[in-house]
This record gives sequence, C-alpha cells and structure tokens, in this order.
Amino acid sequence: MPTTASDIVYDCIVLGAGISGVTAARDLQAAGLKVLLLEGSSRIGGRMYSRRDIVKKSGKPVPVEGGAEYIHVPEQERYKEFWQEVRKHGFTTSPFHKCGMGILKIPRNRMYFSPWKRTKMLAEVIVQPEFWSLPDALQKIQEFDAETRADITAESFIKRYAAKEGLSKRGLALLEYTLSAHTPGPLNEISIAGLKTDAIVDQLMERKELRMEHGAAKPFGLCGFDTLPGKIAEEFRKAGGKIEKSRTGSTSRKVVAVERLAGGGIKVITAGGQVFVGKTAVCTFSAGMLNTESGEGDAIFGSLLTAPKREALGLVRMGAITKFSLEFKERVWVDDNGESAGHMAVLSNPGGKARTFFSSFPKEHHGPHVLTGLLMNQDHDQIAEMDDDAAIAHVFEALGKIYGRNRRWTQKAVLVGKTGRGGTFKPNFLRQDWSKDPFAKGGNSYLAHAPRRPGRMLAKQAREALKDPRDTLPLFWAGEAVAPAFDRRYQPLAVHGAYISGRRVAEDVLHYLQVDGGDANGFGRYYRTKYL
Repeated sequence: MPTTASDIVYDCIVLGAGISGVTAARDLQAAGLKVLLLEGSSRIGGRMYSRRDIVKKSGKPVPVEGGAEYIHVPEQERYKEFWQEVRKHGFTTSPFHKCGMGILKIPRNRMYFSPWKRTKMLAEVIVQPEFWSLPDALQKIQEFDAETRADITAESFIKRYAAKEGLSKRGLALLEYTLSAHTPGPLNEISIAGLKTDAIVDQLMERKELRMEHGAAKPFGLCGFDTLPGKIAEEFRKAGGKIEKSRTGSTSRKVVAVERLAGGGIKVITAGGQVFVGKTAVCTFSAGMLNTESGEGDAIFGSLLTAPKREALGLVRMGAITKFSLEFKERVWVDDNGESAGHMAVLSNPGGKARTFFSSFPKEHHGPHVLTGLLMNQDHDQIAEMDDDAAIAHVFEALGKIYGRNRRWTQKAVLVGKTGRGGTFKPNFLRQDWSKDPFAKGGNSYLAHAPRRPGRMLAKQAREALKDPRDTLPLFWAGEAVAPAFDRRYQPLAVHGAYISGRRVAEDVLHYLQVDGGDANGFGRYYRTKYL
C-alpha cells in the first residue's frame, strides 16, 4: 500500500549523524519536535573519527584522529555559538602557535626544504627574501573581485603570479603547497573565487591551532574530537530523540531512497527495507555522497536533486584526503633542533612526497610519539592504490629524508610495532582514506573553477544553490558543503562550519513548521529575508 501523509510519524528525519546532523536533531528535539536521527554507518561523528585502537599509554587507549584534528578558529565573537557549545560540555583547549612569535609562544609549526640540515620554525622561514611573496599572493586572493574579473584556477593564478614576481623555485613550491596541501582539490580545478568565498586564506592565516581536551579524559585530557558530536547526540537521546544506525559490519540503515509525498511529507527508505515518514527531512550528506557522477545523489533523491543542485554539485566537489599515522619509539623530531622542536604541532615539507604532518601529541614528551600525515592531492594519489605495507614504506621514506640522516632509519629501529612469525615487523599505523569511505566519498569539499558563460552558475553561488530548500520542501539541506551559505562567518572544510549549518537548518525547519505551518510561500519570504 503506498505511503501517504496520514502515515507521518516524525516531525523531522535527519539524515546523517555527523556534527551537523546531531546538532540539528538535538535543537529540533529540544524545541518540542519528534525527531529521528538516521545514520547509515555504525557510529556517530561522520568525518570526526577518533581511533582508539591504534595507540596505548600505560595500557589505556589514546585517541588518534582519523578525521578532523584541530579547531582552526579562535575563541572570539564571530564564532560565539561554536565556542559556547565546546565550553558547555566542559571541554578545554591547548593552543599551538604557528610562528612562535613572542617570548612565551614556543614554536609549533615547522618547515623543511631539501637540502636544509634541519627543519625551521615558520618565523625563521618567512623572513627569508625568497618567501616574502607568499603573504602578498594570499592577499591577492583575498582581494580577488569575482564581480568584475573572470574566475581562474589556482594553477593559472600561480603561473601568472610566479611570472610577474619572478618567484624562486622554493618560493613557487611554497605557494603551490599552500594552495594544494590545505584545499583538497587539484590546482587545475580549484577556483580562486572559491578560495575567497570559502575564506580559505583566513584559515591559513590563523595564528594558532587548538586541540580539544577534557579534564575527565585519561591519560592527559585527550578525549578525541568525536567526543563533541557524541555529547550532542547524548543530549538528543536524553530529550527523547531516537537514533537509528547500522550495526557494526552492516549498512542496514543506509538511506537508499528519499521521496516527497503527494499529500505532504517525506518518505525515507533504507537498505534494510525500513520505511520512515516525516513532515520534514534534513539531508546532511557530504558533497561526495550527493555527487551525480561518483556519488549516489541521483539514485537516492531522484527529482529532489533538482537541476540547480546538480549544477552546483559540478562546482562543490569532494577532495580526497588520507590520514596516515605512524607511532615512533621516541620523538625523532626533537634531535632535529634541540628540545624546542619537540613541541612541533605541524611539519610542512613543500618539496616532499608527503608534505604535511601533525605531531598528534606535541605536549606529551614521554609518549606516545605519533606523526600523522594529512595527505591531499598528489600526496594522497601517490599511495591511493598501494597496499598498506607499500604505503607505510612510502610515508616512512618521506619522513626519513628529514629525520633519518643521523640515525639508523629502519621501521623496526624507530617505529613501535610487533614482530610476528618469520621476523616480519608490523608497525602501529592508521590509514584512513576518506575517498574510500562509503558514507563520505572524500575528505572535504572545495569550489571548482567554472568559466563565465551566460546563465552558468558561478563558483561563489554554488554552496548557496546546494543549500536552498525552496524547490525541495519539505526536504532541507545542511552539512560542511553548505556551511558558509548559512553563515558567512563560518567556513567549510572545518568542524565549526558543519556545526553552524546544523544550528541554522534547525531554525529553518522550525520556522517552516511552526510559523509558516508548512506553507512554501510563507517560508520563501522568510528565506529571502534571512539569506538572500
């Protein structure tokens, strides 16, 4: 028998239990609605994924971040809502200053170019004449006027800037690295107008990274970044909200179809054959999941993936990211330049095979000692088809170019692991390739370049078009891919951006149901006033 509006059970069904999904569900339930949070995987958190099965300290598991690693924005008024959420749950933060400016700001981020004999802190690097051009290049991106100038790719921007300024080989490598190792898209696709729209330069220029901690977590306060969505989901449950997720090893709750009912409402069907019906629904799926080529958007949403959204998904693309961690017996980076290098949070190696690494526990001088690679673009592509042993060897060799010169650099000598039968050594490692995750299909979104043509959508319009629910009511859209379309102060490619999309979409759903009474025309007037 066909499902009708009379079968409606929920006020809202939220699709996806990442940070945006749990936040939207919690806010809607707290407002008195009956809400279902539907998650296709077996866990809460989405791309916030703290692995507790890799590293131990005194027999206790220590979280290593397989997804989001740091909070990238300072505690200030523009990010007030996000920081209120963090503090409400009792979390504290440890700052890691990027440049080491000031007597009390120990240098955290370091850089290496071959054949330097050691890494250097950023404060040392940026005063060298061959690198003076980088701040100017970033400023040019900030000032890019997409209203009067045709958009260009990052590759074209770099070529033009390098020719005009006469960049040295290292200066060119640093500019290429800055725009490709922090935005998960190839240089010949990344939109300069998109970098401005997404405030990527603002992220790059923040003076510090912040690690989230909690006093109740043992050892040394490390709770894992996915504890935040876990806390929000707990609030949702306590308020009476219902969570349906797959069991481990199953995808029974994966959404396979979303349909708009003729009499009003939304029907959601899962891989296990369950049917859920609600007055409204919120999709928080990644751009990778929605993508009309490599994703599943057409199959799941059919006509609800409208022509504007399909066009937007040609511009809001999902970039590949792999997180790759290795545990060392000691802080091999300390010997590089004395004790101060032991505080290193981020290592940048613009000319290397693996260009960006985090010291996952920079304050913990007595271990664990873990370096985690953030591998995007060519860094990701080089190991994407390798098996684990080959990928470990690749990453280990890249680090050996920097830290292995004055020591016996073999995996068994410097890495933590186990020796099995036959003398085969297996190091402790994490490999999280988000492009192969069936519920993410990529790490983060980026805006791709599109030549200006009459009637064609511009990169700066794409996130707004993807978010706009007016043609798909009562289906709404949220998540990292549409974050700045909800609030320009917040950025995509970041936890705080996904979070704010959950807060804002909950406000919109409430207005649609409680103020407009489910009337699309009334909601349209509200939407134009609020966002356009």
